[in-house]
Amino acid sequence: MRWLRRAGIVLAALVVVVLAGSALYLAWDDLAPVRVTVDDPGTTVDAVGVPTHVEHWPALRPSGRPPLVLVPGFAESTSVFSRLAPRLAADRDVYAYDVRGYGFTAHVPPYTLAADTDQLAGVIGALHLTRPVVLGHSLGAAIALSLALRDPTAVTGVIAANGDGTPYFGADRSSAGGGGGLRTVLTLPPVGPAVVTAIVRHRGPVRSLVESQCGPGCPVDDAAIDRWRAPFLTPGGVTSLLAIARQPLIGLTDDEERRIRVPVAIVYSELDTSFDADDAAAMAQRVRTPLVTGLPGARHLALLGEPERFTAAIAPLLERLG
Repeated sequence: MRWLRRAGIVLAALVVVVLAGSALYLAWDDLAPVRVTVDDPGTTVDAVGVPTHVEHWPALRPSGRPPLVLVPGFAESTSVFSRLAPRLAADRDVYAYDVRGYGFTAHVPPYTLAADTDQLAGVIGALHLTRPVVLGHSLGAAIALSLALRDPTAVTGVIAANGDGTPYFGADRSSAGGGGGLRTVLTLPPVGPAVVTAIVRHRGPVRSLVESQCGPGCPVDDAAIDRWRAPFLTPGGVTSLLAIARQPLIGLTDDEERRIRVPVAIVYSELDTSFDADDAAAMAQRVRTPLVTGLPGARHLALLGEPERFTAAIAPLLERLG
């Protein structure tokens, strides 16, 4: 009992030290914040009350084909499409936007699938687009598929890239998001904000994260890494990220995906640990599509690391979708 008592005292002391240290670190960050200035080639539109950052790549050779709207995933911004979008704009207008809470879009809760779907519909309306094809990357696939389920007349088709649009992990198809209790503890103030702030203040950790998901072809020079960091270094950037991370992952259920009637195409990367060939095959059965393309040797951010190969993979899918 004496040892248990001592262990409890030591543990309590460690908790106090961690909490105090985190609070002091955040106080110091408020006094000496890091701000990164990056080029912002986009504009802002009002998407159902959410000031939304949008970028546009006009078609080089207009063909009358449906425009393409690109939806980034968790902790991503329009910069993830910076090398892909110009290639896709060969024969159609291409647009990308920052989902609420990310990038240079306003930090406007709630951070829910319904609200994110409203925003996508609002972007399409604000840009006066007629039945675009929507490509959602990673978690962005959930938003694209959600709009297709809610309003099939709003889109011509959906491409789910490196994500199946559901909130599940692995073989467990019942527990949305996973790890809720631990995730809540790790994201609560002051520890969560202190850890994330410490990461984004420095290029090294961000560079390592990007390299691990992107592969050898990924741009990881200082300017490219600053484009990743900049949104999180703006006021409220870390807070909104943690508010989103604290919730279960957004996504449709398997049964909801089975009710989608809009044409869907699927792209996966062989070395993507979050969405592999088996996941793509299972999703293809749910949405009843033969349009499945894999990228051998590619990782989760192949669209950024290997844009030419990614473009070649989805070009036939875009043709089939309209």
